[in-house]
Amino acid sequence: MMFSSLPVELLCKITSLPSLEEKKNLRLTSRKFCDLATPLVFQTVSLSLNEERRYQECMSFLEALVSRVYLARHIQTLRIHGSFDPPYGKGGFWYEITNGRQRAIRLIEKRLLGGIPSLVSLRSLYFSGFHPGELGLDSVNAIMLALSNLPLLSVLNIGLHHGQASYLDFHDLDNISFNGKHGLDIIPSLVARSPNLTRLRLSSPHQTRAVPEAALDIFAGLRKGKLSCVEQLTLEGALTLPTHDVPIIVPHLRRLTSLRIHITDVAEEFWSALRIEMIHLEDVSVDIVNDALLEYLGSYSGSRTMMLITEQEVDHGSPEFWRNILPRHADTLVELYVQPKYAGRWCLDTRSLDAIRQCKRLEILRVKVDQEKLDVNDKTNIITRILEGLYEWPCLTNLELISIQTPVISRLLSNDEFDAIRKIVVAFRCTNPTDGAFRLKVSISYADYCLSRRKLDPGVYSFKEVDM
Repeated sequence: MMFSSLPVELLCKITSLPSLEEKKNLRLTSRKFCDLATPLVFQTVSLSLNEERRYQECMSFLEALVSRVYLARHIQTLRIHGSFDPPYGKGGFWYEITNGRQRAIRLIEKRLLGGIPSLVSLRSLYFSGFHPGELGLDSVNAIMLALSNLPLLSVLNIGLHHGQASYLDFHDLDNISFNGKHGLDIIPSLVARSPNLTRLRLSSPHQTRAVPEAALDIFAGLRKGKLSCVEQLTLEGALTLPTHDVPIIVPHLRRLTSLRIHITDVAEEFWSALRIEMIHLEDVSVDIVNDALLEYLGSYSGSRTMMLITEQEVDHGSPEFWRNILPRHADTLVELYVQPKYAGRWCLDTRSLDAIRQCKRLEILRVKVDQEKLDVNDKTNIITRILEGLYEWPCLTNLELISIQTPVISRLLSNDEFDAIRKIVVAFRCTNPTDGAFRLKVSISYADYCLSRRKLDPGVYSFKEVDM
């Protein structure tokens, strides 16, 4: 049968299976496959002009943006790594003497400015470690302006930012993500120019002797009386949310459904304000656990994702969480991460396992196990019990078990003791696993295990290590 006679639905299925490299080869097999595979090959494009091994490929791509407009319309995501400069190793001595590098830089600029208007389908733009390089700020600003004017652009992701480059022309974005220095020089303006912004992430690296910046300033660019529409907010790093900023920032968060806040300090009054305003988060991730947070989490139900990273050496709040708070969200919880820094009552034990068993919709569970209390020879140990109860979580696809010790250990633990969790998982046997158990991946340290039939024991199943 000729490929051309196959139904379009089947051809689309075929083109969706191979890797990106295989999709590129598939384009060469027939005209029909070329037509089907081309949008998939060019859906996401990476531009790395600084890499010598990719320089010619990137230059050919920029040339195609100008000369082959039909290819450009398929690009929905563009990733830009480094600057727009050619690699320093290119051309050698005579290349520098004859001013070849400057000609190459001017050619890159010409092709960028000529090709960017063709990216009419571009929705997502990623910068990683971008800086102006030798192109000059005026030229970079012209390129940024051209990118910002693309009609469908809604996602801007800036990673490993160090300064200099300007992103202030971008506007009407739905999703902004920023990781690097000087974020509050850029984010407030982008937020103000994006009135329908729903997702915002700011990660500010900790710097020696630097004073943490105010988280409130992400909304500093909004005019007086204008409130944010953000629904998903992530704040990480050298930021702080003091008590006196709480009344000002909370009105901007009335539409919030997801909050991941891992910053230097969060005032307890913040959680009290969310409780009073009845802002109920479906997705919450924190690393400062206190009474106000626990009271807030216990004031409503309906969370889908919950991540608690407890830094304290004490078990403060753990009984309340396992006994009263987690059950309130049991009917909706899909992902649960409880990650104490030290061993104690936040770890997996009989009480916490009883609470987790109520969460029938769990898909991802990540918990820590007190290595000192784990007895490999005890058939009722907590690891065996959770594996025997897998039928209680029909949707569970990922179970991560992490060992942890007390902060002060009077003796060195042996390799066997460090390996206890793996030994228990590998030794586990079952005869009637549920369908869901075959989809489960158990992760331990740097290894993953999946359930499979034992060759020498028909009808018996055990966990075997799989390639990550």
